[in-house]
Amino acid sequence: MTKTMLLIFCLISSLATAQHSADKMWVKLETASQTANFYINIPENGCVSLSTISQGKKSNDIIWGPRLMNKGLFKLPIPASAIIGKKGIVELFTVELTAAKETGSRGNGERQFNSPMGIDYDRTRNELLVADTGNDRIIRLTQDGRYLGKHGGFGVSFGDKSEEREDSLDTPYDVATGGFSNFYVSDQNNKRICVFDSYRTYKGKFYPTDAQRRNSLNRPKGIKVDYENNIWIVDGRSDKIIKIAPNGDKLLELGGFGRGKQQLRSPNQIDVGPSGEIFVADTGKSRIVVFDRFGSFLREITNIFKQPTAVAIDPDGLLVVCDASKKDISLITPLGVLLSNLSTDSTGSKLKTPADLACNNDYVFCVDSGNHRLLHIKRKKLTTIVSWQCADSVIE
Repeated sequence: MTKTMLLIFCLISSLATAQHSADKMWVKLETASQTANFYINIPENGCVSLSTISQGKKSNDIIWGPRLMNKGLFKLPIPASAIIGKKGIVELFTVELTAAKETGSRGNGERQFNSPMGIDYDRTRNELLVADTGNDRIIRLTQDGRYLGKHGGFGVSFGDKSEEREDSLDTPYDVATGGFSNFYVSDQNNKRICVFDSYRTYKGKFYPTDAQRRNSLNRPKGIKVDYENNIWIVDGRSDKIIKIAPNGDKLLELGGFGRGKQQLRSPNQIDVGPSGEIFVADTGKSRIVVFDRFGSFLREITNIFKQPTAVAIDPDGLLVVCDASKKDISLITPLGVLLSNLSTDSTGSKLKTPADLACNNDYVFCVDSGNHRLLHIKRKKLTTIVSWQCADSVIE
């Protein structure tokens, strides 16, 4: 074989190898003292995320993404300090949302609702808690919609109409699980946050306490417990977000009414990511606004929504947003790229005033307030995963 023929043969072999590699997902990692470069080949369009795996944790720590990427090869620089001595995965995935079933109708029975406004999913107990706002109570359900119990209710004790029950609620807007198996209720017309313990027993007013005379709430709305057991409250009438420590001390306040990007107008619901990013459904400004864990403005997502009422972070780091005006549910990336919409239930009927959302690995749950019911929306995820590992030290 001549040199020319050998060169042509090598060129054809290289092209064939490159073509074969382009049809598969692969990852190459190059690490220096300051920066690590991931070279990632994506065989098809989809969402991409980069995560580290920590022993003893149920979920991975996402350090980049998820972002919608086109097929092809791209270079991703990451600070070396984020991956030195660690291992993880690069994931290419798609998520499809399909309405599976509905629970409830208008009424005050065990599985009936009256304009429910809030929902949360308890990962410890695998159960749903619904703020049944018009019935002044919290309803507990299994994730497939079976009734477990109720709490609160507007009423009196022992038949004495002159004395209101201590645990009664007045138009509860939202409920949040977490914080040592407690759950917290945004008791709107009583202008307070109250707490129930791990036995689901009412424990009293959590915030503001009688001693906190300078602190007050004015029709509190959304509420969320973060990964450090802090409680985040949307104070509706004051257009503020308040961060409360597990002991009840106020740690942070952000927002306030105004035209600035850091200011809010009629916010409704909130969610907090594992890294501490705060996502607020800023309804009056038709946007989702994002703050860092210290309350500094990061970005806003606009031009998709008319009246966003709630935002929830799904297990893969995507955002699920419901819009009361458009009467739909949107799946978007954290940077605001629209992936899909859902506007009908499992029978093809339209949604009516979707108000709040909760997610687990298998489902998105939505309280469809105008229809007085709960929607169970199936999450179908298709994924390709490539593992990576970085040494404990880098040799220049």
